[in-house]
Amino acid sequence: PAKLTRDRSKVMDALKKYFAMNRMALDIIPPGGLLLTCSCTGLVGESEFLEMLRRVALNAGREIQVLEVRGAGADHPFRTDVPEGRYLKAVYCRVD
Repeated sequence: PAKLTRDRSKVMDALKKYFAMNRMALDIIPPGGLLLTCSCTGLVGESEFLEMLRRVALNAGREIQVLEVRGAGADHPFRTDVPEGRYLKAVYCRVD
């Protein structure tokens, strides 16, 4: 999806939208199916995104096994003092 917020005060709103999108996905993915979920919202960190997925699985009564977490390639360097520079997140999961 597109960046869901540029405003720190709206990060929770963005996480709610990611929650809703992933919850809809879990409603239609059969057991053993695969989910690739992505975010390019720099204000949502990887740990927050993974926590959102944990809550989605709990809410849906499903289990999510993370197979791989990826980010931007080497052509997207980031500065250590600007964590939002790691804005690309892709989480590949198996859903049971």
